Amino acid sequence: MTISLSASQAQSAAPFSYKVEDNKPVKEASVQTVSFDKIAGMDQGAVKRVNAALIAASAAFGREAKKCGVAAQGHPWEYKSALEKVLLSERYMSVVFTKSTVCAGSPDIEKEARVFSLPNGNLVPAKALFKRVFPTAKLATGVSKNKELIDLDEEMVESLINDSKVALKSYDSRCEFYLKNSSYRIWMDGKNLILFPEFIQPQSFCQKEYLIQPED
Repeated sequence: MTISLSASQAQSAAPFSYKVEDNKPVKEASVQTVSFDKIAGMDQGAVKRVNAALIAASAAFGREAKKCGVAAQGHPWEYKSALEKVLLSERYMSVVFTKSTVCAGSPDIEKEARVFSLPNGNLVPAKALFKRVFPTAKLATGVSKNKELIDLDEEMVESLINDSKVALKSYDSRCEFYLKNSSYRIWMDGKNLILFPEFIQPQSFCQKEYLIQPED
């Protein structure tokens, strides 16, 4: 199934438009593929670069789904990735996917983003995005080998907690240890860096979008 959509940002009169296609790499899995027809601020060459990166992302999700099925070892399992939102800001476009899986009996809920630079459409890796937004800040040395994840040092975690308290008015003090020890997937919403921590079932109530606001 293919769905065509268009949207416009409140700050911009120019829309972006895209198509969403549902794919099933295996029976128990559903993976959405996104392709753009046009994006405000990008020429067609840049749009093609965006689409190529999104095709690669969906292919990666499909490979994950097949591994999930192998890990289930004959038990019931599920893998679903779907487009959640597209965020267009002054310098970046973020394409955010939700992933809900049950692999080897363990549930997992994640959000994963692909962030593109305006106007060239180049994919911006997570660590490079963080350094662009916070050039003097340092990342902690994490154990994760996933290039989509970053690990914050103590100072940046404090910024995350403080900024999220003020801007989102949504913070639970029980989440502090979890936030200090989590790895994060990141994207841009306006000028803010959005951070989404990894899923841990006992602290699932802490898993939500947080933010850090760059200094002007």
